[in-house]
Amino acid sequence: MKLIDWLFLLAIVAVVLIIVLEVRRLLKRRSGYALLRERVHLHSDRYVFLIDRKFRVKETNFYELNEEIRDDQPYVLGNVLHCQTAIDEGLCGTGINCDSCPIRVVIRNAFKLKRDFDHVEAVMHLYDKNHKAVQTDVRVDGELAYVGKEPYFLVKVRKKLNQTA
Repeated sequence: MKLIDWLFLLAIVAVVLIIVLEVRRLLKRRSGYALLRERVHLHSDRYVFLIDRKFRVKETNFYELNEEIRDDQPYVLGNVLHCQTAIDEGLCGTGINCDSCPIRVVIRNAFKLKRDFDHVEAVMHLYDKNHKAVQTDVRVDGELAYVGKEPYFLVKVRKKLNQTA
């Protein structure tokens, strides 16, 4: 075989190897994402949201736990949770009070610092199924999870029992 034939064969082997490694990486990423999505649905005692850095909800059990709520809200954390400010402004994160929202601040910092957080308590005004704003005490926990190099948070929201209208 000539040198050029060896180089051509080596190039083909290198390309095939790169393709195999890339496919393997993509399959691993897809299975990691699928595992996170499954974890969302393991909880029946609280709302769980898989969110990205922009607070976009990638998966949630909210609608499973609230079967009477079917709407066309944007898949952003506050909208899916039916935060009054998010709904009234049209999109979570765009309201005047959103920058001081304790949950938003904690999640943004957790992404920045790459750390989990526990027991963040806040009072939120959430719309119920009748579109009535209800003052609700919530406790929020967050777990950082990666799919490949991409960070996500599993945000768990538990409503406290004492709520007032």
